Amino acid sequence: MKKFFIRTAIVVLSVLFTFLALELILRMVYKFKFSPRGIAPLPIAKTYRLSKNKHLLYELIPNSNARIEGIDFEINGWGFRDNKYQKSKGNKKRIIFIGDSLTYGWRIHLNETYHKRLERLLNSEGYGVEVMGMGVAGYNIVQEYYLIKERALEFNPDMITLQICPNDFEQTVSIKKYRKGKHLVLVPYHDFSIPYVIKKGRITEFLMKYSHLYKFINLKLFWLKRKNDKNYNPGEVFLLGEEKSFRYLKKIKDLLKRKNIQFSAVIFPVRKRKDAYPFASLHEEIHNRLEEWEVPYLDLYEDLNIKNREVIWIGRLHPDAKGNEIAAQKIFSFIAPLLYENDE
Repeated sequence: MKKFFIRTAIVVLSVLFTFLALELILRMVYKFKFSPRGIAPLPIAKTYRLSKNKHLLYELIPNSNARIEGIDFEINGWGFRDNKYQKSKGNKKRIIFIGDSLTYGWRIHLNETYHKRLERLLNSEGYGVEVMGMGVAGYNIVQEYYLIKERALEFNPDMITLQICPNDFEQTVSIKKYRKGKHLVLVPYHDFSIPYVIKKGRITEFLMKYSHLYKFINLKLFWLKRKNDKNYNPGEVFLLGEEKSFRYLKKIKDLLKRKNIQFSAVIFPVRKRKDAYPFASLHEEIHNRLEEWEVPYLDLYEDLNIKNREVIWIGRLHPDAKGNEIAAQKIFSFIAPLLYENDE
């Protein structure tokens, strides 16, 4: 019996040592990041440039323009795709929406974006409001914090509303420049979602957070499954930047509280595929954190992913013009009472 326990201990320790060695080796030789495939290039020669702010990495070029697939993308003098607002708001209230390509208005006209529709709705109902959109394609929560801190506050908003998408909780890795034909383009390198091919649970969630090897195994299993089944969708995914992003979301809330500016959030979902929504747990955690921090928020999941899921999407990330109209109607009902609650 004594020999049995000794042999068992040796086997267990050998296995643990092997896994530990693999963990250390993998951390040294393998990085989780994309290669530049030009999937979502930013046209540097037209509307994007590298930013002097190391936290933003890249930004829109003031007074630049580009025409993509028949749609004009004109950047105002402040460096955003929106109207030419003055810094002084006069007697009007001012809301600034901070976000990514959903606020930027990817593949739709500016007047079709949810924030321009919202501005028209508010003013048609007698509210004197300017609604500014500060959206930059590809930005995440960390970049949006610095965008608020260093740009948005200059415009003295009454309210800042953060447009949140689950993929905003990735970690920005880097951005690189390369030549595509005659043009230079920027390709943002972001973290990517690592699927829970091995079913999510308390132990596997712990391993996904802290084990490089476990993440690597899940990623390789996912690629094998997708090779054999192009329609395979994981039940859950993990983003490498989740914890840091939540810290920066709290920093946004605290910053605006110190500046005495109302803060609210609108959650845009990604498109649900069949019955799979791999961001379900993250989506719920966003709810939990916003409620814990007492941040008013609106979740558009039901309206964009259940009631209208088949008719309002461009790809899997962006609602079309109709989707933006639906969003604007819901945001109007959410935002107007908040904006004027202190005036009553």
